[in-house]
Amino acid sequence: MNALTKSFSAMRTNMRVGRLFQEDDHVAGCGFFHRRPEMPLHILGNILRLIFIIVLAPLYLLIPRVVYVAIGSYMRSNWLLEYATTPDSVLSTARGGGKGQYDMREFQPKWVLEVTILNGELHSFHQIPYSEEVAEIGYIAISYPFKSAVVLATEADFVPGPAPEGHDYSRRDKRSMIVYLLRLYCGATRRDGNPDRTEYIWLDEFCISDLSLSDDIEKDKAVIKAQRDAELAKLADVFRCAAQVAVFCHEPNCDHTSLSCIWGQRLYTLSEILHVETVLRLTRWLKEEKLAPRISRITGRSFREAMQKHAAEGNRWHLNAIYQHSVNSGAVPWQVAIHALVVEAIRRDEAGGFRDHKLLGKALNGLLPRRARPVDLGSGGWNDLAWLLELNQGFYNAASLAAVCCISEDNSVSWLGKPIDPVVGNERLEPVVTAFPVASGSHPPLTIVGGETVGFRPIPLKRDSLGLYNNEEMRGAKILAISTAMILALIGTLVLGSGDIGSAFLIYYLTTIAYCIFELLIGTMYLVRDGWVFLEDSLWGDKLEAKLGEQDNNLRKLTHWGDRQLVPKWEVPGVRPSFTARLVDLRSKVCVQTIVVSRPNAMIPLAIHGSGVTCMLLDRAEDSKVEINLTAQKVGMCNVPPYIFSQTVKSGTTYVGVDPAGYSWKRGDMDAPAPGRRFETREQPHHPDSRKRKR
Repeated sequence: MNALTKSFSAMRTNMRVGRLFQEDDHVAGCGFFHRRPEMPLHILGNILRLIFIIVLAPLYLLIPRVVYVAIGSYMRSNWLLEYATTPDSVLSTARGGGKGQYDMREFQPKWVLEVTILNGELHSFHQIPYSEEVAEIGYIAISYPFKSAVVLATEADFVPGPAPEGHDYSRRDKRSMIVYLLRLYCGATRRDGNPDRTEYIWLDEFCISDLSLSDDIEKDKAVIKAQRDAELAKLADVFRCAAQVAVFCHEPNCDHTSLSCIWGQRLYTLSEILHVETVLRLTRWLKEEKLAPRISRITGRSFREAMQKHAAEGNRWHLNAIYQHSVNSGAVPWQVAIHALVVEAIRRDEAGGFRDHKLLGKALNGLLPRRARPVDLGSGGWNDLAWLLELNQGFYNAASLAAVCCISEDNSVSWLGKPIDPVVGNERLEPVVTAFPVASGSHPPLTIVGGETVGFRPIPLKRDSLGLYNNEEMRGAKILAISTAMILALIGTLVLGSGDIGSAFLIYYLTTIAYCIFELLIGTMYLVRDGWVFLEDSLWGDKLEAKLGEQDNNLRKLTHWGDRQLVPKWEVPGVRPSFTARLVDLRSKVCVQTIVVSRPNAMIPLAIHGSGVTCMLLDRAEDSKVEINLTAQKVGMCNVPPYIFSQTVKSGTTYVGVDPAGYSWKRGDMDAPAPGRRFETREQPHHPDSRKRKR
């Protein structure tokens, strides 16, 4: 009796007869065609369904309900064929020729400065080729932010001349300003210094190209560029091979190990300090109201340990892992170390306004186990980084990087964007798929192997025509309906036994019609609760639970997965149009907030991240007849509960890249992120239900 009371109470509150003809907005009906309510033949499709069921009610009831479910699943299945074009080799063709080429040599600089110091002051210097004599004596490499050289030159009343278009200073003025730094170094007080000596010094602007060549001569420009590219590609090795590295910033009393030091915030700091054995700390100390230069020697290990301590105190866990790896490589595995290096490099690149973005790969080259040949770098920042990750795929799973990257400011870098900060609660990161980028023109796609996918319906909510059987609160009504139908059928059988065939058939027919109508009415109360759906906030508003409850009483209260679980938070792109939405698991009633740049039709788990599973939201092509590789577009990120793995289907190989047909740019090239770019999004087609894809 309690079950029957519960059923009738639910029916009285939630039953909507009008839904048999016109479905509510944003809910797919059960009609034979045009199931979406905005379609022109939606009402006709529902009417024909009602007529069909009523006319053929006896036959309709005789077919088991599992058959209808199977037929519906087959009709909704899509992506029946998923073409996947694998690369010709695991390592693709290098820019300079050959398959997956990497360089095993250690590099020394091509030029150094021979500096003469008399009476503790700079006397003269000139460029010389690197030689055995230099190698035997050893050279000193100077690491500094260019801003510090500008400050020294400004304090000396240096006035720069006109700069070439697109540059702050001419190359000649840059060298003139750096000379002030060289003078400071030569005149710095040191405990064991000899006031009269000759040193070999590597100083970037004086040592990355042949100074006998002139920027004013057209034929020399290409040679100078090639020389500079080659030297910058081996920057990490130049500093590794140095006998000592002098570290400098212009801030008074700075020891260069704190997070606030401008020297430590540079993109190149990592490659310049990570493997140094001896550090010369060049500082300016305030003495008698004057700044006096001083040099103190410290071991590279001790210097990096001090930087590691400050990184830990400032919750800079990536930076802490980098220095921990450099001090004791056994404590941090290569997977963690490479991830920390790449993430920190991208963050510094972004913090600098992508000023040196084209040199991103060169700044990392030599720090990873597999070093790229200089000739293979130079395709642009993101492409060089993708090539380095491809070379090092034996040591690093790029799924880790994909799991922490936000949506990029433009669409040219596909799966790469600004990495999020690791914070307490979500710094734990373990990939659940294998991923590696494959160099492909100017848009390196990410190849995900062994992924599992969850699909979203284009119309997320669908009316459940079998609601009478799929809901526990209807158990009393179901028992009553079946019992009543059986009693009426028994009466019809007795009438048939008396020989009145017409009356018996009429009883049977009316009984089946009444049962079918009752089943249809109960179907107006419930939705198909079969997995994750994507609900845009612009359509559902703030009162999502109330609106879902109007469609299905079981969805009036959702469990929100978010701050209580310390889930990662990806930042919103500043210049790309984006919108908020929620992912709802209709089965378990879990709700997840997300921000996307386009409507997704699938998500793929990448890593165990914090207490949940980080997934990439994808817009995948729905045309299964295309005979080329189907590239999915990354449109957002989310973190969901771990039980997601019980709902996924295998997807084999998935490519995440750029679909040039999906976006068109108003201006600017597509190599590096540039604030302020505008783009327009073409209308995205509706995507079919992909929960039951065949492979």
